[in-house]
Amino acid sequence: MCPVRRARKGKKKYYLTVKAPPVLGGVELLPIITTDPNNAIGRNVEVLLADITGDFKHQFIKVKLKIVAVKDGVAETIYSGHEYFREYERSLIMRGTSYVKAIRDVTTKDGYRYRIRIGVFTTKRITNSRKKAIRRYVFKVLDEWAKKTDNETFIKDMLFGNIDEEIKKTSRRVYPIREGTGIMKVKLIAIPEKKEVLEKA
Repeated sequence: MCPVRRARKGKKKYYLTVKAPPVLGGVELLPIITTDPNNAIGRNVEVLLADITGDFKHQFIKVKLKIVAVKDGVAETIYSGHEYFREYERSLIMRGTSYVKAIRDVTTKDGYRYRIRIGVFTTKRITNSRKKAIRRYVFKVLDEWAKKTDNETFIKDMLFGNIDEEIKKTSRRVYPIREGTGIMKVKLIAIPEKKEVLEKA
């Protein structure tokens, strides 16, 4: 790890290469600068999913990574959540239709806990009773999926549309829906190994 330049008061600045977690291919991403590599631990970094996958269709999804270790100039990370860009999400809301928001905390079978926000977009305006029915279906999908799935698989299923497809399928039992329906935002709120609570992260 080489110092980039000498800062004022004699402090050095270092480049650290941020590395995606193994579940996202372990690719090297943008560098960050710090005066103390150890202070980078715990920092949150945001990147486009497209920068990880190389797939242009992922350009509206922002992935959040948390630095958990630094070694030889590389910042190792874990997945800590993702969300759609607000502009993209707003573009999905149309007059004469309904936007059903559903928020749920779920725990994977290996003990990772997430807070997930789902958006269901209907083709026309619907009643409150139908909105409640859609939420019940969405909650059931999330609860059952997390219960049977380990953390790495759950991350992939959230990011790459597997859970979205099941949400669309079940929501259509209540009312026709539009494209864009699925997971809007995810936040990691607890890690089992260290029993670390991340609510304020």
